[in-house]
Amino acid sequence: MQAGAGQSEMTLWFYFVRTVSFKVFLVTILSLQIAGLGTAARAQTSASAHPQFAKLLADPLPGHPKPQGEPSFYKPDTLYQYIDGGADVYLLYDFQLLLHQDFKAGAADMTADVYDMGRPEDAFGIYSAERSPKYNYIPVGAEGYRSKGVLNFFQDRYYVKLSGSGASVDAQLDQLAHTLSTRIGGSRSGPPLLRKDPLGHPFLAPAYVVTYASTPKESKLLVSVANDAPGAKGRLDQLAKHFKQTGECSPAAELGEGGIRAKNSFEGNIIARTQGRYVIVLLNPPPDGAALLKSTAQALR
Repeated sequence: MQAGAGQSEMTLWFYFVRTVSFKVFLVTILSLQIAGLGTAARAQTSASAHPQFAKLLADPLPGHPKPQGEPSFYKPDTLYQYIDGGADVYLLYDFQLLLHQDFKAGAADMTADVYDMGRPEDAFGIYSAERSPKYNYIPVGAEGYRSKGVLNFFQDRYYVKLSGSGASVDAQLDQLAHTLSTRIGGSRSGPPLLRKDPLGHPFLAPAYVVTYASTPKESKLLVSVANDAPGAKGRLDQLAKHFKQTGECSPAAELGEGGIRAKNSFEGNIIARTQGRYVIVLLNPPPDGAALLKSTAQALR
């Protein structure tokens, strides 16, 4: 990823995604003795069930780490078995399948988790939800970061999480990450800007848009990227004019720079503001929409 404005704009996606309340999946757990099934069996540990996916972690691997048992596979209805309490946000991003494998490499122990999220947008979404701008970013995949004993990255529709402990584990994680990146192939770039008619308004292009479900209606958070602050103000003025003509629009100084609240019968409710050269729009805002708008603006400073 190139440094500079492109990287900072990519980083803003982190603030689009947040852990929200998600419906609880009620699962009836039968007696293991009666069902004859353990957690590993329910997770489908047979690589033959997903041969192409399993090849991502198949021999040969750099440093020749030894697999500790068969790989495990988790689907949306079994992911809670592996990350109990953390599965909801993955499901929010339409998680498809997880490949999990433990390795032993000399004195080091390593774990590899490869999440198939179905679409590059969702892979980037969950990656962004778990990263921080303060992390040590590295050139692997479309974007990655590392800390001691941890290396995570996303590429194409996959989110890869590597961890380990022991002698020289960071070097081994680095080698494994680059091997996985090569095997995954596909796109090594982040989600593109929407260059045509974001939210149906050409004057807001180009823009980043993310959709999430935290209210009865889908909410969309949009960041429109203008050339400068006057350009952003001009875009917001056009948006306000549109809503005045089709519904209603009023100033909302409490939202920050140029803040407005607007609605009409076919688009619903919006709150919006500017931050420098950016226009931030939240369509169908949830109860905490104002806080989300402000945190996004703060991230863009």
